[in-house]
Amino acid sequence: MRHLFALLFCLTLPSAWAEMTLTVFDQDNLPVSDAVVMVSNNAVRTPNTVAVMDQIDESFVPRVLVVQKGQYVSFPNSDDIRHHVYSFSQPKTFEIKLYKGTEVAPILFDKAGLVVLGCNIHDDMIGYIIVADNTFALKTDQDGKVRIPAKSGDTVSLWSERFIEGVNAVKKIAITSNIEQSISLELLPPIGMMDHSNMDKGFGKKKWSK
Repeated sequence: MRHLFALLFCLTLPSAWAEMTLTVFDQDNLPVSDAVVMVSNNAVRTPNTVAVMDQIDESFVPRVLVVQKGQYVSFPNSDDIRHHVYSFSQPKTFEIKLYKGTEVAPILFDKAGLVVLGCNIHDDMIGYIIVADNTFALKTDQDGKVRIPAKSGDTVSLWSERFIEGVNAVKKIAITSNIEQSISLELLPPIGMMDHSNMDKGFGKKKWSK
């Protein structure tokens, strides 16, 4: 009987943790990838795994990394040349001087917020680490979609490096459906079309809010 109750409990979990799909488009009706959606009323634990921010072809990979407060991040350099990674962001100011390979120990990210990464050797290398405050946070995929534990009436936070207001801006989005919802935002051009003055607008300044 105890096993039966356990089975019934497991079968009821999906309804308790129902998800809806949020799709983000820009003003040209193109999907917006790598936008981060945060659901503040859905607490999560800090993963035991070490997140990875690699360096490949003189780029941070992934360009946008989402971690939880208290999580470690490894910074391997898979290029044949050395990089000099740094951040001036208040949630995590650090510097990894010229190195390559995996010779650097993982770094602890213990404060929530946006960490903007750069390379002191290659000015066009820009990356972002979103440190969530132990709340659900996930990126949109190439189709601009993300599945989140939210329902109609909830409010979620949305971040994108393409915000006209700068990379430190966070916008509130009202959820109006329990199943699927699309939103359209006025954004800067896709990353490949941006100039560097727009890409690092607000670089290192603290305007992050929950």
